[in-house]
Amino acid sequence: MSESTKTTEKQEPNPQKIKWKSVAYYKTFEEAHAHRLKFNLENLNGKPIPVKIRRCGPDKSKFVVKVGTPIKEPSGE
Repeated sequence: MSESTKTTEKQEPNPQKIKWKSVAYYKTFEEAHAHRLKFNLENLNGKPIPVKIRRCGPDKSKFVVKVGTPIKEPSGE
C-alpha cells in the first residue's frame, strides 16, 4: 500500500482591509440611502468612498450609514 498524503498550510482568516465608522442613524432606508448618495459624489484619491447601510437598533428597526477608510498594510522588513 502506498501512502498519499498532502501537506496543507493552515489557512488563516482574511485580514480586515477597511475600517468602518458609523456616521448617521435613520428611521427609514430612504433617508439613509439619500445620505449614502451624497458620499458617492465625493471621491477619495480618484476612488469612490466605500459607504454601506446596515440595520441596527432594537428589532433591527433603524438604519446606520457607515463610511470606510482603507487600512494600510504593515510594511515588511
